[in-house]
Amino acid sequence: MAEQERPGADDEAQENPVQEPGTERVEEPGTQTIDSDVPTKVCAYCSTQSRTNGAFCPNCGKPFVHSRASRKTVKIAAIAIAAVIVLGGGTAVIARTVMHNNEVVAQEAAVKKEKAAEAAAAAKVAAEEAAQEALDSAERDLRMTTVGEIEASITTDAQARVVEGVLDGPIDKSSCTPLGGGSTDDLTAITTTFTCIAINEENADGTSSGYRFSATMNWDDGSYTWHLGD
Repeated sequence: MAEQERPGADDEAQENPVQEPGTERVEEPGTQTIDSDVPTKVCAYCSTQSRTNGAFCPNCGKPFVHSRASRKTVKIAAIAIAAVIVLGGGTAVIARTVMHNNEVVAQEAAVKKEKAAEAAAAAKVAAEEAAQEALDSAERDLRMTTVGEIEASITTDAQARVVEGVLDGPIDKSSCTPLGGGSTDDLTAITTTFTCIAINEENADGTSSGYRFSATMNWDDGSYTWHLGD
């Protein structure tokens, strides 16, 4: 019976190579041992995805050592970019809010300023009107006092004429009224003409009798004249 040829030691060594202690088995680039339990690896250099127990990318031969670090770097970079976008958007919103608030404050300040100016103008007008009214009131009082002076002057003149025998007395007082319905309240009038009476008799019906005088008052220079008769 023929004997089968037993594989030699060299053949066994080729089929089951023994790894020397302290050495690492290195797969040649371009080879890939697929294992469904191995997670998918992404090459940091060529982005090729593969499932292999090897330490090198089957596409470009670069080691997978930096893959995890690269993914972490990409993730951090993505987070940083997202943060910049969010912060940038938030900054824009804040800027718009601040701008809007500033516009509102400026508008409110302008309205307050306008109202203050209007109030100041109204107060000024009111003060001017009050001052003018005070001056007008003082002028009317002065004119009434001046009319009293005219009446006193006519009374003195009439009494002198009684002494002279020109008029019959006694003359106790005189009364003057603006002619033609005029008034001492009309401060625009430069002159006023008065019809006056030097009273020598009081009637039972409340009227008076006497001698008629005419008088003219010049309000500009404060002078006046009078004469007996119309």
